[in-house]
Amino acid sequence: MVKPILHIVYSTEKQWTWYPQTKKQEVEFKAMSTKKKKDHQKTWDRVPHCCDMTKPYFRTYMASEARSKGFEVVWWPIHGRDSLMAVGEAARSGKMAPGSVAFFLHAWSKPSYEKECVPAWDYYPVLNAVMAKNDMLYPHPQLDQMHSEKRYLSSLMPPTRLLHFVRQPNGWKVKGKVDKRVSAIVAEEMKKLQAKASAKGLAFDDVMVKQGLSWGGFAVTRMAPGSVSEFMTQKLLPSLPEEAQKITILLQAKLDIVSELRWCMVDGELRGREWKSLNEPKRGEAAEGAGYQNQFKAKKMVADFVKKSFNMSLDDVETQIGVSCKKAYAEAAADAGEPPLYMRIDMLLDKKGRHWLGERESWGADLIGNDLFIKKDPCYSELVTKMIARTKRHLKETRKRVHPSRSASKVQATSALRSSKRRRIE
Repeated sequence: MVKPILHIVYSTEKQWTWYPQTKKQEVEFKAMSTKKKKDHQKTWDRVPHCCDMTKPYFRTYMASEARSKGFEVVWWPIHGRDSLMAVGEAARSGKMAPGSVAFFLHAWSKPSYEKECVPAWDYYPVLNAVMAKNDMLYPHPQLDQMHSEKRYLSSLMPPTRLLHFVRQPNGWKVKGKVDKRVSAIVAEEMKKLQAKASAKGLAFDDVMVKQGLSWGGFAVTRMAPGSVSEFMTQKLLPSLPEEAQKITILLQAKLDIVSELRWCMVDGELRGREWKSLNEPKRGEAAEGAGYQNQFKAKKMVADFVKKSFNMSLDDVETQIGVSCKKAYAEAAADAGEPPLYMRIDMLLDKKGRHWLGERESWGADLIGNDLFIKKDPCYSELVTKMIARTKRHLKETRKRVHPSRSASKVQATSALRSSKRRRIE
């Protein structure tokens, strides 16, 4: 019997050079001694750039579990553009034998290849080529792309408007409205956003501008409403590399945030959670620059806040938010066409006690407790076991559709023989 195949497409650890992401990191790195810089690179080699599920341990465990379940494991190491393009060509040509694929890379809007993060214009053609002939084990490809591009909406989001841009010979234009000036369209969208914010009882003093194909708050900027159009047309869009042919920009009413509850879900069930949010950035600055709350201090802060403001316990608030998490999961399942195995739902608690969807993530979402030496919920081993079991079931169902079982073939053959005999007798 031919073994099913699991292809693991992953980033190698030791062929990527770390470089500073921010001015602060640049200053700190330059101040290091040669030895410290080398030690820093060694640490960088071990730490994933995108998601903690891209750690060497995770994929090694996945390979071991797959082999124990009868899979043959084929490794596809990626260390730059050429090796990624080769994977796409292998899928198209048939060199990559059909089976299951774990695709441990992530798309972004930069032209550089940095560990797990690769340019979206190279990433998605390869992902689609691989997906066309294989069962995608993880991530869920449709949800991954929707999340990365920030082009999904939810009934649980703060007031939001999406602008889908396409690059034209005469510059960036809004998709479907290429004959109109971008500034005019942005002005229209801001009026609509203000109306939505007013209907929700929200002030409209600031707007959060979120660029697709970015993560970690690096391309999320707090702006005054009157500055949004100039920021987008003079700074954000012109800064995108020539290779980028489309981008989604999300305009969202700013909330007065207390904290964010991050909740992991497995097969639709609520699992590990933690309170942790980016601090409030200054106007005109990126969210990432404000830094993160400490999760333990944040939990106590939230408990004190809801007790004092609403005479509620932390458990009561989390129970309410848990219901919203399940609603967000149901929306994601509808978008995907099937229930996602793993998701992380990030819900924002504002100072009026309302909660809103900050983000739902199927890929690029760390497990709760990834920055602590504690047992995670879910743990890596559970997710790996479920992933392998799920793809094995998918492959079995595919074989049944393509190749009917022997017993079914026998029944069909017998039926045809009897029919032939009846025709001869008649």
